[in-house]
Amino acid sequence: MQNKKYRIKDILDKVDRDKTTLIRWEKEGLIPEAKRDSRGWRYYSKRDITNIINQVLSTDYFRNISSRSQI
Repeated sequence: MQNKKYRIKDILDKVDRDKTTLIRWEKEGLIPEAKRDSRGWRYYSKRDITNIINQVLSTDYFRNISSRSQI
């Protein structure tokens, strides 16, 4: 039985952020890097999306990232 693969859209719906924001966070190492399928599309496991959603929703860091870098 295959594990279900979740798309970046599944995360965006829960955290109210833009796709480019999540990709930037991934590049900056703030969230785990997505796995890629044979087409190069990002996908996540259920554990991955749960961890990312909890991380984003439980910290104010992600809302104030630009203001902190100016300090």
